[in-house]
Amino acid sequence: MSDQIEATETTRPVRANAFFLLSDCHELFQRRLADIVRQSGISAPAVIDAFRRAVGEAHDELTSAEQPRGFEQAAGLTASRITLVDYDHLELEIRIGKIAQRLRENELIDRWRVQLRYMTLLSRPKMAATANPVGLEPICRGLWAICMTSKHTLAQNLDQLERLEQQLQQHLPAVYSELDELLERHDVEPAQAQIVRRASTGKPGAAQGLGGAGGGGSGGSGAGGGPAGCAGFADRASGANATNALSILQQAVLQQRFARAEETDRRPEGTVTVDDSTRQLLDQLIEQLSARERQQASTTANEPATGAMPRAFSAKDVDLPPDQPAAIALDTLSLIFEALFATPELPAAIKAAIGQLQVPLFKVAVADASFFDDCEHPARRLVNRIARAAIGLLPDSGSEHPLCASLAKIAQEARTTLAADDGDLSPALAAIDELIERREQSLIAGAPPLRQLLVEHETRQGLAHSTQDWLFNALGKASHAQIARFLCEHWLQVMQLAFIKGGVAGGDWKECADTADQLLASVRPQQSVEERRRLLALIPSLLKRINAGLDHLIMPSTERTLFLNTCFHLQTAAQRNRPDAQGAQPYTRPAAPPPAAPTASEVAAAPALILEHGGQRVRYLGLPTAVQSAWRSGDSTGKEGDWISFLLPDGERRCGLHCGQVAPTGTVLLCNEQWAHALAIAPALLEPHARIVSASSLFDDAANRALALIKTR
Repeated sequence: MSDQIEATETTRPVRANAFFLLSDCHELFQRRLADIVRQSGISAPAVIDAFRRAVGEAHDELTSAEQPRGFEQAAGLTASRITLVDYDHLELEIRIGKIAQRLRENELIDRWRVQLRYMTLLSRPKMAATANPVGLEPICRGLWAICMTSKHTLAQNLDQLERLEQQLQQHLPAVYSELDELLERHDVEPAQAQIVRRASTGKPGAAQGLGGAGGGGSGGSGAGGGPAGCAGFADRASGANATNALSILQQAVLQQRFARAEETDRRPEGTVTVDDSTRQLLDQLIEQLSARERQQASTTANEPATGAMPRAFSAKDVDLPPDQPAAIALDTLSLIFEALFATPELPAAIKAAIGQLQVPLFKVAVADASFFDDCEHPARRLVNRIARAAIGLLPDSGSEHPLCASLAKIAQEARTTLAADDGDLSPALAAIDELIERREQSLIAGAPPLRQLLVEHETRQGLAHSTQDWLFNALGKASHAQIARFLCEHWLQVMQLAFIKGGVAGGDWKECADTADQLLASVRPQQSVEERRRLLALIPSLLKRINAGLDHLIMPSTERTLFLNTCFHLQTAAQRNRPDAQGAQPYTRPAAPPPAAPTASEVAAAPALILEHGGQRVRYLGLPTAVQSAWRSGDSTGKEGDWISFLLPDGERRCGLHCGQVAPTGTVLLCNEQWAHALAIAPALLEPHARIVSASSLFDDAANRALALIKTR
């Protein structure tokens, strides 16, 4: 049997920043694989360089639109290697092929989702697994390069490959997770795909697609027909673009039940038809679960420790036969709630509030076939919106927190609504949306004074750095002490005013800097007749611009006149090609340059800088002299109104509301009412570990985690 990913033709075109993103993926893939090679005990620089080069060349070859058509049919063997008949080479080729096969069979190595994102990035909806630029083919090329470069015997190479395989089996899952996160941060969606199980015999009827979820009346008929279909599902769960993770999770549970019931020829169905008899059974099950829930609540209340979590209920709790449709629904929800209760960012009080909904959601899941198929089902939206409202709460937020208390009350009211037939959840959803809106608008409304504090700080820092840097460079061209003193005492102030008006990219800055350069040039000896003519033509407009700049300063007229007279004498000497004018004093620039602007690593390591004015407090982790990159600072920093989860330099994870950015540095202002102060952070520090969490779906995220968990059981 072999798996084949087929993407639909809706794959999105290559993004404008695909070149940069491919370069980042290329570099990350090379670097992480090289780290794995080193961990296997290989340290020779030449061997590691050969490995990196082979991986990189394979990535670029597979990325290129002009790649050879026959490449993927070679099954991992390049033409040059196929022609080799030497026994050692053949043995190595066989061993590397077996390593690739075992890596392919390792279900923890989730390379499919990265391949689907590459399909989107490269606009190749029919890209095969062997043509994946970050698939197993580049890794095999790298292993081959190690063997060819290390100059070992066959036995030594085989031993080396064994150690490498152990490290790859252990660390590749993390490599593909990191690649997937990088692509996801830059909004590269997985291609719409389906994994199809194909028989190796090639018979016309062998190909069989995996059916959809059991909900909606499809039942178990799409299960794929026995254990083979169940095995195929694990690949689909990890590789396909699961737009409805809950439906796929239900199918996984159904597949497991199918495999267990195969010997007795009992095929469980995916849905329940709720007539009077089954309704009575359902009521009994709900009463049993409610009794378990009350017992659990009583036990939790008597425990002295706080933060005790509710437990997810399963079919075993009510002695329900595992092959019954109700058991499948209950166990599917049990997996969801297990993953949900294990979510570290969710406060215990919110987990307890959502935990109240287990039993009524079970009733909905059994009675309403659309629950598993419809991502926008009101009951699923209820859980998602509660979690959405709780974003940014500290993990130790207790039930006494106003937001936690409000959400717990809404969950309790929704529980009563769900318990009734055809209960309308619209009021509960509207109440949650109102909480979200009120909280976020309050944070955004308080942001303008904070942004102004940042603008003033970055303006001061940028002004000091830019003008001092300009002065140091200008003094390097000065040859007379009178001119140097004028630049330090007066023209520096003119440059500061120009910076305030438009920064170093503004027209005022450029004009004032050009005026200073022309002043310096005008007092240097003129060697040729042409140079002297140009100087004579320049002097009137130069003096006019100098006077215009000085008009903005408080400079006594006598002092201005004295300087202009000095300029006249120096320029006259320059006209006559004399190095010195009468009374001119030579000048030598100090050797020490101005302090350099701090780097991102220096900012991260520096003590906390708190900006404070009028009761407003901001912790500053910015780069005040940086200019925001047009590409690097977009997707992962989000936009105003997004909740962003990120890491502080000390490793602490925080979550704050994006309340705006400061130009031109792009410094992001993050606010949270539970923090002692707002946070301003440079994109270069924020982006590597940031993710936008306000667009996530807790229910579907929990389903995805449950899918990963079910594969390990």
